[in-house]
Amino acid sequence: MAKQEKDREELSSPIKRRGRPPYEPTEKDRLYVEKMVGLGLTQAQIGKIMGMAEETIVKHFREELDNGEAKANSAVAQNLFNIATSREQGSVAAAIFWMKSRGKWKEINHVAHGGDNDRAPIKIDANLKGLSDAELDQMQNLLGKVTSKKE
Repeated sequence: MAKQEKDREELSSPIKRRGRPPYEPTEKDRLYVEKMVGLGLTQAQIGKIMGMAEETIVKHFREELDNGEAKANSAVAQNLFNIATSREQGSVAAAIFWMKSRGKWKEINHVAHGGDNDRAPIKIDANLKGLSDAELDQMQNLLGKVTSKKE
């Protein structure tokens, strides 16, 4: 009879799993992942640094992956504002570089053409950074033809 009771206990006891226990992220891990996202690291790079699969990073750190970049940009923008509005010298160039490269800020070129003396100048907003060399050459040729006709 003792053998039957022992068999019943074994059947009713929870199944013991082998391998690693399920991962539980700590608050420190969450802050670390959020900081790495804010610095521009990819999910694969974060996984390598953390020593886990990219799928695990995505599963456990969805909020940090979604918000890390925005939080970093917000902190830099706040810092730039503080520097710009304070009377002390600061690294404005570094903050501007950050916002151009990470915050998607851009400079816009304004070109004013004198035109005829009896007409007001024409103002053209042009961002030529996205054009290929061939497109720039084509524009230069067209502008050359226009100016040579006027002369």
